[in-house]
Amino acid sequence: MKNDMESAWADYRLGQMKEWGEGQPPDPAAAARLYRRAAMRGLAEAQQALAFLYATGQGVPLNEAMAAAWFRRAAEQGLAVAQHNLAVMYVEGRGVEKDERQALYWFYRAATSGSNVSRQWLSMARERWRDYLSADL
Repeated sequence: MKNDMESAWADYRLGQMKEWGEGQPPDPAAAARLYRRAAMRGLAEAQQALAFLYATGQGVPLNEAMAAAWFRRAAEQGLAVAQHNLAVMYVEGRGVEKDERQALYWFYRAATSGSNVSRQWLSMARERWRDYLSADL
């Protein structure tokens, strides 16, 4: 198992180099292939990176449902950035049905995992709900 994870990390790091063009022109398609190999081995960081490529259509066809599925796999492993990105997908209804409860759940998980962006989003949402509820009283 350790060898699989070492290979996953190596593929992920090489994927980053291909994506960002370190020492060569960027090659997002090659990055996607490397990220996919690492993601299939369970590496959350690679799952997040592959999801981002699907969400933006870089190196792979734009596929928001696939992006949401990969974000979910990484989010369920506790990766804060993936939890935040999955929450955004739920807020915007991208690749998943729009669902504010699921969005709040994932923003909360991301915030408790250390995402300052998610904490800010929750703070703004809390104020929005407070204004909404006080207007109905």
